[in-house]
Amino acid sequence: MNEIPAWWMYVSGAFFVVNLVFFCVLIYLAFFMIGWMKEMKPKIDSLSTRVDSIGKNVEELTEHVKNTAEAVGGRAQHVATSVESIAQLASMTFERFTPYVAGGLAAMKLLSGFMAMRRTMAPEKTLLALEDGHKGKRRKS
Repeated sequence: MNEIPAWWMYVSGAFFVVNLVFFCVLIYLAFFMIGWMKEMKPKIDSLSTRVDSIGKNVEELTEHVKNTAEAVGGRAQHVATSVESIAQLASMTFERFTPYVAGGLAAMKLLSGFMAMRRTMAPEKTLLALEDGHKGKRRKS
């Protein structure tokens, strides 16, 4: 009962050999990765200095854009204030002349109504004059 079967010894030996090969491959890959990292370190250092310089340039550009935006915003605010004052002046001028314009329009309506009234009366006089025997000429009274 204490005996180990032969097939178990073969399976254990195969497992031991596979693990030994796997461990050797892992040691080789670890040394390969260490060498590769040593090669990459200067490249990574140069890239980090480039990134730092780009970061500084971006910060300077951001500051410049901020200052430009503030300057343009201030100028736009001055322009808007000027346009608003011009609009207020035009509105006040229009308010000053509005009664005269309204009076003129009312006078024009009255005049056009008066002229329309005269036109409606004129054909009757012409018909009366034609009926009296005159040929389109008015009689002298």
